[in-house]
Amino acid sequence: MNRSIIIAAVVISAAILLNGYFDRAARAPHAAQTPEKQPPMIREKTIAVLPFQDLSSPEQNGGLADGIQQEIINRLTKVHDLKVVSQSDVMRNNAAATRNRRDIGQQLGAANLLEGRVQHADDRVRVSVQLIDAKTDTHIWAESFDRKFTDVFAVESEIAKNIAAQLGARLSSAERAAISGGSDHP
Repeated sequence: MNRSIIIAAVVISAAILLNGYFDRAARAPHAAQTPEKQPPMIREKTIAVLPFQDLSSPEQNGGLADGIQQEIINRLTKVHDLKVVSQSDVMRNNAAATRNRRDIGQQLGAANLLEGRVQHADDRVRVSVQLIDAKTDTHIWAESFDRKFTDVFAVESEIAKNIAAQLGARLSSAERAAISGGSDHP
């Protein structure tokens, strides 16, 4: 009797072990086929301002395109309804070099991209911008601003206001003043 109990116990134990082994083996291929971690959800009101191209002559440029890009970023960050990707993240991802807008948007976590060009000649400046939906690589808004060089700050404000409007951002009166270059206090 003892012998039959021992044999039964060994058979049951072996069956349990083999069942576990075959169960793990059967699951292994499925584990290898599990989808990769999905990228984080990208908010619709997220924007990355890409480096602006400077089309001015070398003696005229003086970093104007970089300054306009940074000032537009500064003004957009005043809008609490928008999430603005930092300039350092844009530069670190070298987004301007790839020019594949879908990849740029994915890398930066931005649903929208702002591209721009700046040209300065004599006392005139032209700032051309285009707001792009990064997921579909389609234009949302584009505009060129031809102004006297002394009006460049007003152009930066106008661009920021247009972007906020195009993205459906709600602006408080304090935010409107901040974007315009006024105080961010009512």
